[in-house]
Amino acid sequence: MAILITILLVLYLSICAILARSMGIVNCIDPQKAYQKENRRHFLDGYKKWESEEYIIKSFDGYELHTTYIPAEVPSKKFVILIHSSTYCRIGGIKYFNIFRKMGYNGVLFDLRGHGDNKKSPSTWGIKESKDLLSVINDTVNRFGDDIIIGVHGECLGGVTALTALKYHPNISFVVADSCYNSLYSLLCKLAQQVAHVSPVLFDPAVIFFKLMFGFSYKKIFTKDSLGGNMVPICFIQGDSDCVVPVNDTRELGNATKGFTEMHIFEGADHTRNILADAERYEEIIKNFLYRVNFLELSA
Repeated sequence: MAILITILLVLYLSICAILARSMGIVNCIDPQKAYQKENRRHFLDGYKKWESEEYIIKSFDGYELHTTYIPAEVPSKKFVILIHSSTYCRIGGIKYFNIFRKMGYNGVLFDLRGHGDNKKSPSTWGIKESKDLLSVINDTVNRFGDDIIIGVHGECLGGVTALTALKYHPNISFVVADSCYNSLYSLLCKLAQQVAHVSPVLFDPAVIFFKLMFGFSYKKIFTKDSLGGNMVPICFIQGDSDCVVPVNDTRELGNATKGFTEMHIFEGADHTRNILADAERYEEIIKNFLYRVNFLELSA
């Protein structure tokens, strides 16, 4: 009996260790498959005709970020940095840039660390990624001038990356945060429950393994902690049928910031599927939000 208990305990802890590793070393989609997926949905119809430039940005720790720059149709000082969700890659930002380009924006899309064309690296769920974003912002200013206007759009981890970066008070004009979680622990518990169909409490040892492997506890990460002194306008977008992030997370994030906010809920939309649920409404939300942001800047 003792041997059986020992075997079961070792098996249980091994599963928790595997789960912890999978949270740090995420299984990302191949960029070519992502391209085909976005192309089937006709999100790339315009992109295939546009000029673009590929380059690499060295982040704060020397990590290389593969980046795509797409100029506006007419020369402009307006830029939007688009950040994809976890497991995806920068091509996923094109469907959103289609909206911004109509409004005269240049686009900067980069792969999050460990994703896309970047070298394999653990995901830190916004900790290092937010500093990567600061490097992208600084690089964009250095390339195109310190008189440019920069905004950020991100979905899920991309949005959390943008929100987390706000604690460093970057010189940006707005953030559009689509399907963003507040508690990383709650998010990962929900994902574990969906996969294993058991109480997420059983996977609590994974928190310890994760910290031993990657150096931080995901149980202590709350996106709202980065928003306390923020004054950058934020547009929150969330689906009420999101199976990963509850609507209440978006409300908590909105209540945490001091700046101007909007909150838009898409009925029947699952996780990061808001633009698929109603593309026309999504575009209208972005246009109206940017109009209000511009008005706020002019009246400041």
